[in-house]
Amino acid sequence: MVSNPFTGEVAEKYDGFFETAFGRKVKEIEGEILVVSLKGFESAEILEVGCGTGVWIEFLRERGFKESVGLDVSRDMLRVAKRKGLRKLVEGRAAGLPFKDSQFDGVMFITSLEFMVDRKRALLEAARVARRFILVGFLNAYSPMALFRKVKGFFKESVYSKGQFLTREEVEKAARWVGQVSPYSLKVESFKTSLNFSVDGFVNERLERLVGWSSPFGAFGVIRFRVVKRDGARKRDRV
Repeated sequence: MVSNPFTGEVAEKYDGFFETAFGRKVKEIEGEILVVSLKGFESAEILEVGCGTGVWIEFLRERGFKESVGLDVSRDMLRVAKRKGLRKLVEGRAAGLPFKDSQFDGVMFITSLEFMVDRKRALLEAARVARRFILVGFLNAYSPMALFRKVKGFFKESVYSKGQFLTREEVEKAARWVGQVSPYSLKVESFKTSLNFSVDGFVNERLERLVGWSSPFGAFGVIRFRVVKRDGARKRDRV
């Protein structure tokens, strides 16, 4: 993580955001994309890397998904997650996952890849432990909300100042790198976005649903990759 901004009272504030009127709407809209993108994996063994306070593990569990394993570098975030009754929580780093090869059906990064120093290696590790898919939910640099937050960051530092908004191209480029240095290929299966016209404190749910999930300008983007292990592929030196 970039200087790990998710410590102390930030953990409580992060979790509290989803209890605000704006936060509840954001959670519901983003959650709809996650549920659709994970359709068919309700009973799968999933690892969420950078699970934070367990917001999305809890959200998916409430909608019939098997409780995911959550990993985070921040003890303070995990402490909040434990208060929710989540049982499968591990302290650790994305660049060196403490799990066996192909241990999980899938791996999720939900607005966590943006705050990692070595995003490529995080995806490489995810490919190692995932049998079927990797799902990346990211803060889209092309969105009006990203622009609003960048401008706002010039005047007042926030947790977003510690991360980097991503583009679909950047995420897919990192995924291609994984295929170049390992026997794991990551193939794009789907891409969706939401929160197209939202900025901090404002979201029009009716308009968002009218626009749908195909716009490239939504603040929350979701890419699902299929993990393919190339049998007998030559491993290159890992950077």
